[in-house]
Amino acid sequence: MPAEIFQRISISSPCQTIGKYEISVRVSIVPSLGNLRIREAGVGRLDKFLRKVAEDRPTAARLAKVALAQMFALAVRRGALTTNPVRETGRLRTARRKVVALEVAQLDDVRSAIRKWQQPIPGKPGPRHTGDLADIVDLMLATGARIGEILALRWKDLDLAAEHPTLTICGTIIYLKGKGFFRQEWTKSDAGFRTVVLPRFAVGMLMARKIVAADNPFDAIFASRRGTWLSPQNVRRQWRQARADAGLEWVTPHTFRKTVATLIDKEADAKRAAAQLGHATEQVTNKHYIVKPTLAPDSSGILEQLGGLPATEPARRDDPRQTR
Repeated sequence: MPAEIFQRISISSPCQTIGKYEISVRVSIVPSLGNLRIREAGVGRLDKFLRKVAEDRPTAARLAKVALAQMFALAVRRGALTTNPVRETGRLRTARRKVVALEVAQLDDVRSAIRKWQQPIPGKPGPRHTGDLADIVDLMLATGARIGEILALRWKDLDLAAEHPTLTICGTIIYLKGKGFFRQEWTKSDAGFRTVVLPRFAVGMLMARKIVAADNPFDAIFASRRGTWLSPQNVRRQWRQARADAGLEWVTPHTFRKTVATLIDKEADAKRAAAQLGHATEQVTNKHYIVKPTLAPDSSGILEQLGGLPATEPARRDDPRQTR
């Protein structure tokens, strides 16, 4: 697979997406298809490859399909092929995951797990855990923001002096090969750039944190001990450690986002939940973030026929159910 092909894929892609396609080419595509000639990569072979990857790694299969489609599109433009075989491969179907959110009562278990994890272990070397994890989880629950958006927050993004204190989400923490973790000055989508009103518990936490916060060159609310941005991967690792002995293995940082959406939908509506999460429409919110039972059509009028006659109504003479 010529390097030029991959470079063409990368030109117009966001930096994070480039990294994902690089991994897809290196891990999935090259080991299985790298030795083929272009004309040997027919529809059947490509379809079999994609379905094989999708068995265990559906996301990797989708990334590989996008990368392959661009590779063969370039081959068509250069005259090496007349058609793009990737377009004729079958649709990659994946089972829809059930949306799971935390009940309000379960949040006590979450906070207890964090408090237990943050307690120092006698005799264990190394620095003590900070209170960052507890505050990060509280702010995720207060806003519904993504973990990268929470870690990208700066003190200047807050207005705690307003009658209704607000927080503006206007960036995210990403990783770029060769550069490391840094703050991207825009959110995942245009709808992600938003200002949310903070509940009282988050205002109290932020005000207490501001009093003891050390200065850092980025004005970050959540900075490392060295004054750099915290990485989402490190926060996820800390959460995995905290939840290990609490029966909360199924709870991920994204579960907190789903919990926010489900509660807002229950108390208000999906449109408000979508705006809180930074979705352009409520379709994505409804499908992937809100826990809802399936609503069956109203067939109560039809099923009324199965109710029998009222006990007080005498049987008619022509009623076939009348006892003879």
